[in-house]
Amino acid sequence: MVEIDRDDELVAQLRRVANEVDPVPEAVVAAARAAITTRDLDAELAVLIADSAARDADDPSHPSLAFEPTRRGTTGLSGGRLLSFSGGGLQVDLEVSERGELRDLIGQLAGPPATGCTMEHPGGQWPIPLDDLGRFTLTGVKPGPIRLRCLSERGVVVTTAWVAI
Repeated sequence: MVEIDRDDELVAQLRRVANEVDPVPEAVVAAARAAITTRDLDAELAVLIADSAARDADDPSHPSLAFEPTRRGTTGLSGGRLLSFSGGGLQVDLEVSERGELRDLIGQLAGPPATGCTMEHPGGQWPIPLDDLGRFTLTGVKPGPIRLRCLSERGVVVTTAWVAI
């Protein structure tokens, strides 16, 4: 019993020192809280099926996420990052453009019509106004992890995987 008490005291002391010397960044804590508080076990998951940033990486472990290039010689143009998600009968295509420290999103939902859609991020939720074709724009989004959550006319909730923009 005495050894266990000493071990517990030592671990507690090491934990305090680690928190003082190298605390967890606030952005990480906020993202973790957002991931836990916004979970929905009944929602269908739309997984990331393509990411234009994957083709720029030298990591061959994710070749299936890369988009095929459609134009040559476009260096210097900032067309934005393209993301595609699929799941629950819904396809979400998203273009993310940088505007200084903020991000602008242009997207479209394909599949069953959605009656409502929100973008979730560590700071809360933004309602997404959809037009008749399922298109939307969001401007002035802070960089960090986001996901989209949509409700179909049939009452099915589809949530994209979290992605950092």
